[in-house]
Amino acid sequence: MKMSRLVAGVFGVVVLGAGAALAMTNPKQEAFEEFALERIREDACKELPLGLDKQCPKFVDDNRAELKKIITQNTERRDFGVFSYYETNLSVRSLVPQLSMLPLPSYHFETVGLFGKFYLYEAKKR
Repeated sequence: MKMSRLVAGVFGVVVLGAGAALAMTNPKQEAFEEFALERIREDACKELPLGLDKQCPKFVDDNRAELKKIITQNTERRDFGVFSYYETNLSVRSLVPQLSMLPLPSYHFETVGLFGKFYLYEAKKR
């Protein structure tokens, strides 16, 4: 009987410790915005037509504050304490309204924030 209580106690401490570690390392919204900007700069810029892909990284760098606002407005965050779930819908038109005459894509992203990192597990081009 004592051994089963000891095992249960150790298991409980491990579970509580893991939960506390997850909660303390759950990334914040600001970190997600930086992550999203880097994904736009590194991945989405490559998808742009007509040589815009070459200008895009500089555009992202020069307009970080404005782009963060757009990302925040188009992202729904669900915070579960030990991890966060982010669902983002972005269109290139919302990022660069001056290019509205071009057939530009929009994207849907689903991301999990866990242990201080982000894991993009779904990205759809529309």
